Amino acid sequence: MIQLVELVTVDNEDLAYHYGSDNIDEVFEHERFFNELIKDIPLSFSSHILATEDASFDSLCEKDPYFKQFLAYHDLKFFIKKIKEKSQLTDEEVAGYLKTQFNLHAFPLQKVLYYSYADYLESKGHRLFSASFQAFDHGPVDRKVWRKAQDNLKELQEKNYDFIQKAALNPSIKEFIDNSVKKYANFFDSGQRFENSDQNPTHNNGTPWNRAYSKGRNTLLSDDDIKKYHYLEQIP
Repeated sequence: MIQLVELVTVDNEDLAYHYGSDNIDEVFEHERFFNELIKDIPLSFSSHILATEDASFDSLCEKDPYFKQFLAYHDLKFFIKKIKEKSQLTDEEVAGYLKTQFNLHAFPLQKVLYYSYADYLESKGHRLFSASFQAFDHGPVDRKVWRKAQDNLKELQEKNYDFIQKAALNPSIKEFIDNSVKKYANFFDSGQRFENSDQNPTHNNGTPWNRAYSKGRNTLLSDDDIKKYHYLEQIP
């Protein structure tokens, strides 16, 4: 029996797609089909073709114990769906990159994270990464990132590895975020902008933060408001 195994590691999970056939041409054709499905997924896959006693993944693990660490999937449609979900950038991954590469402190970290998200959403019409920003007293804050930075900074910084992997096949993502750092990090790395709301552009009248905060502290900012009113919080 000939087995095809496609391996990928993402979000600290070792995943494998497994396909078996006694026809080597079918295996090669399935590999080509798989490669077509993943061509736009920004993850690194490792492909293996091996001969085993039978078509089971267990027989593959018996032949090479290396595969035991991987969680095997046999439904291609479900595997691709899961991988696509996991390949999307997250708030923690972007924050991990910002913290590891630029050592941003809490206030500029949240501001660069927010402005990266908002600038991209406004210009492209869709999210650069998954995130939820709440109207804290000093501006939009991603609570999940804020908690992780407070309670488990090492784990947050380790998310940098996932960011690098996901951004590797789309350098424009990293370039966009790097440009956000250049534009916003120094601007917001100031105690005055933290203490004085008049110098904090997210506090301008009509901004997404202002509209959310008026409904109550820690209210979620909506993507629709960001698309419509982000221009009101742009820096000079």
